[in-house]
Amino acid sequence: MNDFLFSINAVAPLFILIAAGYIARQINFISDKFLSEATQFVFNFMLPLMLFQNIRIVFRGNFSNISLIFMTIAGIGVVIVLSVCIVPLFVKHRGQRGSMIQGIYRSNFMIYGMPLATSMYGQDAAQSVAMLLAVVTPIYNIVAVVLLSAFSETRTHRLSLLQMLRDIARNPLILGCVFGMIFGSLQIEIPVAINKPIGELSATASPLALFLMGGEFQFRSLSNNLWKVLSVTVARLVIVPLIAMLAFIPLGFHTIELSVLLCIFAAPTAVSSYIMAGNMGCDGELSGQIVVLTTVGSSMSIFLFVFVLRSIGVL
Repeated sequence: MNDFLFSINAVAPLFILIAAGYIARQINFISDKFLSEATQFVFNFMLPLMLFQNIRIVFRGNFSNISLIFMTIAGIGVVIVLSVCIVPLFVKHRGQRGSMIQGIYRSNFMIYGMPLATSMYGQDAAQSVAMLLAVVTPIYNIVAVVLLSAFSETRTHRLSLLQMLRDIARNPLILGCVFGMIFGSLQIEIPVAINKPIGELSATASPLALFLMGGEFQFRSLSNNLWKVLSVTVARLVIVPLIAMLAFIPLGFHTIELSVLLCIFAAPTAVSSYIMAGNMGCDGELSGQIVVLTTVGSSMSIFLFVFVLRSIGVL
């Protein structure tokens, strides 16, 4: 019951923020122009600042658990490859392909990872989360740049390696990760007068992104995308974590390490995915619908995984 209540308490605030944005748009409290401009602001400034602050605080350049890092990267790689191979077989539109693939492989590890893992195993788990946060976040964003560029519907010229490298180097989220790792590993201290507003601004990034996503959510268009959203939700919340657990447990990953892996592979789709999809010529609306449904469904799916894994004595 405690695990169930924890999952509900973790998801409910996110859902309420989404609902608040949706209601605000329906009563014309916010406009389409505001949503468009605010989304750009969040993508280019707020989310990178949040990544910088979170990674800077917890990252100390400790990559001692090589097996955990390797299996995490391998698992993410397998999910990406399978998604790229399977999704285009069933989806015609390029932009929707990019949004669905991103929805399947890119988890909300940054928001879910630390609180979920530390609630189970405290500071020991937090250290592992911090280590993987510095590894997983750049991978998620670099792969997203490549995939969304490849499947972009607004691209009018042939995709080149040089252009892709430029997009990666200029991606605000990747820059936030890189500078966070530099400041964290070198333990560069930021004056309190600067650090305090950075912390306050970065703390608003995720709530604001969720609010904006709710404002752009439309039930009418959901009916057109229903099977796509449902299929990605099942893949993200059930198939991916189930295969991951079946693969990792026989390899000897238990307790703390398994809890961290569960946070990566069972978390809902990352909030930043809908903003990034819209900014790079893919279906941002579909991405937003995927984030909403996976966020709502994750309370039950995570509870079930935690309950079963604890019942069999591996978590």
